[in-house]
Amino acid sequence: MDAAQAGYRGPVQDRGPVVFAVTVATLVLASAFVASRMVCRYFIVKRITWDDLLMVLAWFFAFFLSLTICLGVANGLGKHDRDIDIEQVPVLRRCEYVFSILYNPALMATKTSILIFYLRLASDTQIVLRVVSWATLAVVNVAGFILTFMNVFQCRPTQAAWNADFMGATTCIPLLTEFICAAPVNIVTDLAILALPIPVLTGMSLPSRQKNILVLTFTLGVFVTVVDVIRIYYLQQAIVDDPIGGRDSTSSFGGQVDFAYNASISLMWSAVEANVGMTCACIPVLKPLVIRLLPSILTGPDATKRPRSNRQSLQMANPAAPTPQHKPRQDSESNASSNGPSAPAHLETVHHAEHRGSHPRDETHELFLPPHNVSFITTGPAIVFRESSFDPPSARPRLDTGPLTTSTESSLQNRVYFGFVKMKKPSRLLDANTKESLKYCTIVSILFILWGVSYGLLSSLNRAVADLAGMGTAEALGLTSAYFGGGYFFGPLLVGEWLLRRDEHNRSRRNRENDQDNIGGFKVTFIVGLCIYGIGTIIFWPSAVTASYGGFMLSNFVAGFGLSVLEVPANSFMVLCGPPEYGEARLLIAQAFQAAGSVLSSLLAEKVFFRSLDPSGKDGTQTLLNVQWTYLGITLLCVVLALFFYYVPLPEVADQELEEAATHLPLDPCKKSIGGLQLRTVSLILAVLSQYVYVGSQEANIAFLRTLLVAVLPGQPKGGLRAAGGTLLGANAFESSRRPQGFAIAIADSLIVGRTAFAISRVICGYLAYLSVKNPRVPKPRIVLGISVVVCLALALVLTLLRSSDPNTLFIIDVLYFFFEGPIWPLLFAFGLHGQGRRTKRAAAFITMGASGPAFIPYIMYGIIVTGGRVQSAFLVLVVISVLMLLYPIFLTFVKDARLLLGDD
Repeated sequence: MDAAQAGYRGPVQDRGPVVFAVTVATLVLASAFVASRMVCRYFIVKRITWDDLLMVLAWFFAFFLSLTICLGVANGLGKHDRDIDIEQVPVLRRCEYVFSILYNPALMATKTSILIFYLRLASDTQIVLRVVSWATLAVVNVAGFILTFMNVFQCRPTQAAWNADFMGATTCIPLLTEFICAAPVNIVTDLAILALPIPVLTGMSLPSRQKNILVLTFTLGVFVTVVDVIRIYYLQQAIVDDPIGGRDSTSSFGGQVDFAYNASISLMWSAVEANVGMTCACIPVLKPLVIRLLPSILTGPDATKRPRSNRQSLQMANPAAPTPQHKPRQDSESNASSNGPSAPAHLETVHHAEHRGSHPRDETHELFLPPHNVSFITTGPAIVFRESSFDPPSARPRLDTGPLTTSTESSLQNRVYFGFVKMKKPSRLLDANTKESLKYCTIVSILFILWGVSYGLLSSLNRAVADLAGMGTAEALGLTSAYFGGGYFFGPLLVGEWLLRRDEHNRSRRNRENDQDNIGGFKVTFIVGLCIYGIGTIIFWPSAVTASYGGFMLSNFVAGFGLSVLEVPANSFMVLCGPPEYGEARLLIAQAFQAAGSVLSSLLAEKVFFRSLDPSGKDGTQTLLNVQWTYLGITLLCVVLALFFYYVPLPEVADQELEEAATHLPLDPCKKSIGGLQLRTVSLILAVLSQYVYVGSQEANIAFLRTLLVAVLPGQPKGGLRAAGGTLLGANAFESSRRPQGFAIAIADSLIVGRTAFAISRVICGYLAYLSVKNPRVPKPRIVLGISVVVCLALALVLTLLRSSDPNTLFIIDVLYFFFEGPIWPLLFAFGLHGQGRRTKRAAAFITMGASGPAFIPYIMYGIIVTGGRVQSAFLVLVVISVLMLLYPIFLTFVKDARLLLGDD
């Protein structure tokens, strides 16, 4: 019979041979590497540890996982249902069920083995690697156990999952849907395992050949992530090609017809993921075996020749180290000399004679040490490794965290080491000159572009999701509320402020003596914020496949949480890094980058992703699935940026330095002011209040702009529930891509034009703020803020009162509203930090939290429209908000102490 006549979707009628061949090939590869690992550990290193045992356990899981696929292929896996013999169905069903149970334990055992390996490597050194490894280990195992039990009991009753002859009422969780919903956990943990050791490895001072090989062996884990992405793609295709039924009384195992055919490629890639994961996990620990078989790979063509003495290598990494002739006499001097030339005093060997030679080499040393047994990490002036030996754990090399010699400390004081690369240590944040400020602020501006792109894309995506899912207006507003009202309310205070105040982590006497273990500051907060944001974007993946409103809410919340954590240090860094008189100008320009990013992402969304989105068509779900690849790219970009910020040197500032800087103001910021509160406290309260209502009005205006333009068109409702139904969508996303009669541009383009005006205003005001420092005729930022708020108040009043049937008139007024809104956020933020002293970082967190205004304010406008009010009447809310915003400019203008707080004469 012809394939087309038989209803096949492609020329491949039996995928079984391909599935069988690929599964067996990767299993053989993994078996070879696991066997090599055990030979290396048992016969050469002569030590078996928990990570080795777990890898063997993972191999057993993967073996039976692959066996179920092979047995399934022999019984019809890869064929259409009608091509499978009825006698084969019971065995095939059991194979599919057992596969679903074994998949997560196989991955869990492999990842647990890798993470335990990391924990042993970092047992004496890297606190960050230890903490994050423990956290990742917890996520891997908790998620693994939950998913395994979900697969065991995926059907009700349980026997319906494996008994093909069961005829009773059945309720099953669709297997492919569950797999793809668990994908974010797999990708996030894969990326964490991939990125965790890289800073440690690149920070080691090894010969370049060995360092490159070492880093390469660890980064081979990227193949696991690639395989995981390919697997998810085929899972997605299987779901899209044949939609999966819900959890009803008629659903069966798999949840779809032709499950054996549609899911076969996905199951194959699942086995490949497990097998490739074991292969990559075994490679880093095979160094002893490689040295035995191919020593020239690590040591060069002539393994017996030493291109550079240990002393030369050490002095290259630490040029100020004392020379051997200054080394004090030690009891172990003869032992040290037996291992090569003498090492500097602070790299002296720690030997225990009673154990020497009685224990095999430890795996940590086998992995990291060069052939001449010297290993050290130069991550700071007080952290160095002592010379390594192959002694038992009691005599392992340890970190020397004691004080260095005066000459060594002074030499290292102005350098930051990353392997062989020496970089000048950045100056103090508050002391950065104009040139240094430009360099550092340009680097941090990358983050502003990132969250601008995210903001614009999420805004367009939320409208499309609301339209495709048939959400009500309240539900659509809920997505924005989760992003701002949830993420921005909790993120700055729970994570942003806590991480940023690094010197506050040293408050207890117990911690004061261990400053090297402090975790905090701008760099750490950047990295953590990027990681949280990346998790939020990857959560979008299963949400798009399942069209889950709860999933979209969670994705918006986590993404907003991560970006709010980023905003706390990024905005304050711009204000503080460099001459203080240019703080407002720096932040305005940086925020212009953010606005430009939102314009670009809005163009991408409206002109590429949702260009011809038709809710009544069949391409809506596919459009959301296409967008998910962009979000995967953003997730990967977050990982790259996190590594980038780990390596780039950025200046930091302590609370005490900020307190000292506040003493140079022309008045005491703690001076009593309104209500008996300190002057700086009043300023901060008004800044947070203004920020809260400002962001709320901004999002409300964006949410109801299209509704306003549609409402004035002939034949459209002016208010009531029907008018509110177009909220956020301008009728709907499909109609908004068209240009109504009499309107100058398409409705969808109106928001892009408004955001463009928003970005331009920030550039202009940033330039004015720069000029105002030396030119008294140019209005100061304080005056610019007052003018902006007053004009916004006037424009909001016009939008409320003007009864015009011409949408172009209202559109022009609203674009002007966007324009004058532009500089308000950065100016409020910068002014709120003035005079805060040691509270500056906490003030930055509170002002960022002020962005949570959209949690309620758009709902007020929605309530006015739904209860029968005109759409234009709802814009009265913007008038009231502008009045509240005006309180802060009035305070800064008419209270002399407030002007002095800003440094104005």
